[in-house]
Amino acid sequence: MRRSRLSLALALVVATSAAVVAPSVASAAPRHGQPPVADVPVQLLAMNDFHGRISTTTNGDSELVVGPGPDGLHGDQTPDDRTDPVDDETITVGGAANIAGTVDAAQQTFVEQGGSEQATFFVGAGDLVSASPYNSSAFKDEPTIEVLDAMGLDVSSVGNHEFDRGTEELRRISGATDGTFTDDVEACEGIVPGETGCFGEGEHAFDGADFPFLAANVISKETGEPMLPPYQVIEVGGGKKIALIGVVTDTTPSIVAPAGITDVEFIDEAEAVNRWVPVLQEEGIEAIGVLVHEGGESTGEDAELANGCDFLSGPVVDINNAVVPAVDLIVSAHSHQAYDCLLTDPAGAPRLVTQAGYYGRLVTDIRLTLDGRTGDVDRYCADYRAVNVPVTRDAPDEEVASIVAYWEERGLEEGSVPVGSTTAAMTRPDRSTESSLGNLVAEMQLQAVQEEQYGSPVIAFMNPGGLRADLPAGELTFADLFAVQPFGNTVNTITLTGADIRAVLEQQFQLDQPRGTVLALGTSEGFAYSYDLAQPYGQRVDPATITLDGVLIDPAGNYRVAANSFLIAGGDQFSAFTNGTAPATGPLDVDSAVFYFEQNSPVAPPAADHGTATTFTTPPAPAEGLGGSGEEPAEPTTVDGTPAVEGPQTPGPACDATAAISDDEVRPGDEVTVTGTKFSRGEKVSATLGDRTVGSARADRNGTVEIRFRVPRDVQPGKYEVVLTGKSGETASVALAVASGGSGGPAPTPTPTPDTVKQFIQDLVAKLLIWLSNR
Repeated sequence: MRRSRLSLALALVVATSAAVVAPSVASAAPRHGQPPVADVPVQLLAMNDFHGRISTTTNGDSELVVGPGPDGLHGDQTPDDRTDPVDDETITVGGAANIAGTVDAAQQTFVEQGGSEQATFFVGAGDLVSASPYNSSAFKDEPTIEVLDAMGLDVSSVGNHEFDRGTEELRRISGATDGTFTDDVEACEGIVPGETGCFGEGEHAFDGADFPFLAANVISKETGEPMLPPYQVIEVGGGKKIALIGVVTDTTPSIVAPAGITDVEFIDEAEAVNRWVPVLQEEGIEAIGVLVHEGGESTGEDAELANGCDFLSGPVVDINNAVVPAVDLIVSAHSHQAYDCLLTDPAGAPRLVTQAGYYGRLVTDIRLTLDGRTGDVDRYCADYRAVNVPVTRDAPDEEVASIVAYWEERGLEEGSVPVGSTTAAMTRPDRSTESSLGNLVAEMQLQAVQEEQYGSPVIAFMNPGGLRADLPAGELTFADLFAVQPFGNTVNTITLTGADIRAVLEQQFQLDQPRGTVLALGTSEGFAYSYDLAQPYGQRVDPATITLDGVLIDPAGNYRVAANSFLIAGGDQFSAFTNGTAPATGPLDVDSAVFYFEQNSPVAPPAADHGTATTFTTPPAPAEGLGGSGEEPAEPTTVDGTPAVEGPQTPGPACDATAAISDDEVRPGDEVTVTGTKFSRGEKVSATLGDRTVGSARADRNGTVEIRFRVPRDVQPGKYEVVLTGKSGETASVALAVASGGSGGPAPTPTPTPDTVKQFIQDLVAKLLIWLSNR
């Protein structure tokens, strides 16, 4: 049937209007009448190795390096004088109230940038408790749990220090019994309030953690399943979910007291993660992250900075290489390092690997985007980045501050009793270096067990990892001494042979063993030895140099030895201690310190020269009873065999650049920010308004660029497009409406928009209709 001219004109109106307003294929057009599916931005704010640092302090742990000193180098590593003072640029950070303020500010920024309050979460990666200051540890870290609850922590993996008081205490504070449900434990059941737990009163009464601890690789020997929940599923809005799997270093049995963990076993971290990934995928969850209490070390030029990632090495690299590609993110811990890295997964795709240092000095702000159709994390074409944010002290949270103040007052009541004094401060250097503090603690422990029931030991040892605070100069309180040794270990004694003592000394120097470090033991007065690190493991200590009060130690002789219960049990891979016989249990380590200072104050720092580095002309015979393979470990690498570095090793899919603007209705002279995503890393991107270039910047490592500009005052009112153009030719645009209020004058030529084209066509059709009606 032939159409009339009028019907033809009406059809033209409908067709042209529809053509203008119909969405393009690239904008995810609705299918079968369904609305477009939007991507979901997600924010994870991560913290690790908090160790109960609830107070705002002014010691060295509160100083964060933010840049090199005037010499342009970090620390004292100047070319001509390696002893000059550290002059790095630092800021003061930390404290629970400030962490809460930092988290609140970061979440507010996320929402202001278009995220949902439903899609931002605060997470932990273990060691939140234990090895903590007196005002938390004296109360079994119940203050720290209360503070974390008030801060809104959503979930955390366990760390090795969560096991310091054993699995039963972990179950009590976490509120979990069977690895499935949380909050099903009465935290004060069977507890003597104020003595064995539940120290808070009134509003501070303890009721366990409000968040779950995760432990996918800590397996109950009774059930064969994880002792705590293996993962947590989080709703992020838009019908989307993200799952977090929690694991802890599988070396935990060698670094906590064995007696407290006899009912569980620790399996390989990656093995546990890979077990649960398909379970989550069967539930329809594709966005998966891992909270792992294991870490690495960045050793490049930017290693001192909060956001470095040069030459990352260590166990976390091996874990990254072994965890299946479906895992989108690894939040790490344990090594007390700060880094945000983009490594490769086994399929060659980019994967974020992060850590936020220690003691709540930093919080990692992680941004992910869940694809609106698949629900998976878009690691190539959307916001996928991490940055460590310093916990500054400009906006503390008042509620958290009041909780901290309560426990600080309780701690002062308990720990303010003077016990002695020092003539000078004693500090903890790097754990690979012998310290006067370590030697003093060894001597204190030796003196505390000089009774027949302990066998009158003649030598004492102290592990450097057990020294958790410095001793100040002048008067000391009980809290000061407790801060140095906060684990509640006992001072025990055993009998070792001279050969065993040599093996203990050799086990300090495990550079080429799985531990991969030097842990310099503190030793009591009168003990001495020489070592040569250039020799093979097991031949680094010459038995002909091991003496006590100048007398050579006989390899076949028996010697009574003292150490804390952690070392005696073979902790920190000092397995030679387990060769000991006739064990005896002595006083608490902190009580030995109190006894010593009460008897000997003021105490001067002892010399740190019991071990002497030298060069052997002839290597000694290998020590016996060391254990281990003695093989050099493989260098950490990525999946293609190259050193672990930033950046994907395989190209990703092509990504269409996008643009967004801070305000789409402005007046001449207003300042606006246009943000582009999915450009090439480091690419120069220019912004044009009409026919005028208004700014340029380079895309960051995530392909994101921000260009701030002021709308020219001579721009005429109208609808424009701000166009971002990369050097590669990639473009993205966003609409901008300019209202009246400018000063007039030449204006940029407006870029046609769908609205202006539509209006033009409608005007044209109207004129056509008038023309047709007049014919």
